[in-house]
Amino acid sequence: MKTITKDIQPYSKLPEGEFISLSRDYAGQLLILMSINSTDNREDLNNTNSFKKTLNRQQTYQIFQTIDDSSALSLCAEVTAEVDFHNVQRFTNGDLLLVNRLSQYRNENDYDKNGYIYTVDGRLKQQLLLGDGVADVQTTEHDIIWVSYFYQGTLGRYSSHWYDLLGSTGLVAWNTDGEKVYEFEPSDGLYAIEDCYALNVVFDTATYAYYFYNDDNDCGEFDLVQIQNQKITNYWHVPVSGSSAFMVDGNNAVFDGGYEHRMLFYVVELQKAHQARIIQKVIFQYDGENILKMGEGFSYPWARGDSFVVIKNRYLFVIPFAEFFS
Repeated sequence: MKTITKDIQPYSKLPEGEFISLSRDYAGQLLILMSINSTDNREDLNNTNSFKKTLNRQQTYQIFQTIDDSSALSLCAEVTAEVDFHNVQRFTNGDLLLVNRLSQYRNENDYDKNGYIYTVDGRLKQQLLLGDGVADVQTTEHDIIWVSYFYQGTLGRYSSHWYDLLGSTGLVAWNTDGEKVYEFEPSDGLYAIEDCYALNVVFDTATYAYYFYNDDNDCGEFDLVQIQNQKITNYWHVPVSGSSAFMVDGNNAVFDGGYEHRMLFYVVELQKAHQARIIQKVIFQYDGENILKMGEGFSYPWARGDSFVVIKNRYLFVIPFAEFFS
């Protein structure tokens, strides 16, 4: 199997501030979440395997966006809150959804609603309970909120005392009233989600999820599942472990290298009978350095629709699906 090395140029450069996360909205516009002051209240995993949170302090966040096909980033909104935000999305009316990945339960009348809806002028409009252990959030053109969950949300590891884990199925779609409209339920041949590693909501009617599960032999594996109109329509056993992002086009998919080869991408052929095989490896480099090499300002790849986004040395690199085949 051949490995192709390709040169790539930066798409844009990060604005000033501390990078928090990146995403694309339902229309394909890039959203960048930045913090412009110190963040003393970030959650850290301490040596007792529980999340430790230091004293809250007010933080100012800025959300930048791309406009149309331009690589320029413009300031979309500024929000001030005593909350750690980890994900950003946008609704069709322009409101922004900011999400904290954790939700603490103290008693039936005291728990954290961890989804915050803000107007573009920074006014808090509404709060939603999305559950503990949020991995990724992607909204659609009909304002459905798809949320994937990691092990804390599915299994209650490092528990925040929720007796009813809202994300126990690993993938949930919510409406803007905070009501569940879909929960993942494995069909024949599939196992329950233990950790949803990556999500790609392509259209309102088409969602893909890549997740880790334990089979009957307690052997961890990864599956890619296709959900159309909130029903599972296909799935594949993926020969790539631990990827953080992927994209799909027809019978082909691209995954970042995962646990074994973090510094490259795999092109994968999606075959019949739920099988998949790696057909090509691709490395992208800028100025002689692999853009997936960990270092200053590095972010793990993120994908939605038909392109990957990577941040390295405060440069944004956008890689369309076609670049893996040209």
